[in-house]
Amino acid sequence: MPKLIFRAALIRFVDLRYDDKSKTKYVKINFTAAFSEPVREAMEWGEPPAGFASAKLDGDYVANHFVLAPDGKELRPHEIQMDASGISAFEVHRVKVGEDSHENELRFQIVTSLAGAAAQIEAYLEAIGKGTAQLRVNYEQQSEMPLEEYKQEPLISKEQVHDTSEETDEPETGEAPLAQATVMGGTHQRRKPRADRGTVNP
Repeated sequence: MPKLIFRAALIRFVDLRYDDKSKTKYVKINFTAAFSEPVREAMEWGEPPAGFASAKLDGDYVANHFVLAPDGKELRPHEIQMDASGISAFEVHRVKVGEDSHENELRFQIVTSLAGAAAQIEAYLEAIGKGTAQLRVNYEQQSEMPLEEYKQEPLISKEQVHDTSEETDEPETGEAPLAQATVMGGTHQRRKPRADRGTVNP
């Protein structure tokens, strides 16, 4: 079964929900992880352009199981395994690290309706906190999703914005619009993962 492996994964926050129609509880687990090259290749994401701030990424998997194994042998007893229903809401953010450096951070969400999931995650967070882990996700298929766009810092001055607004007959807002750059070429189409892709290691 195909598998995605995310390194330096940690739980950002947990969202417990109740579905009134099905009368069931479910949990949305929000993760961050390294924006690694193997994951980018598996998801067919391009390299982010220089100067971007954040981006929504295409990808919506039907996940059926995940394993969250803390980094460090002494912490492995706190590993958790759960059935899941999906992994989605992928985003990449450029975050500041230290005084003068930045790195790309991947954010996404896993949904599970496993009974007692919230209690297991609470116990994990009490033991691990913001410690990193390896996250392994088994999936079945991927839906076709449209490409999203990267957001960049404004690249033109307010005076240039004024000139541009006159040409396009758009009302002037007083603020420079965000420049855009797509994740990949405009002709790119998402494909369902091949069954022979196998395990993706970071």
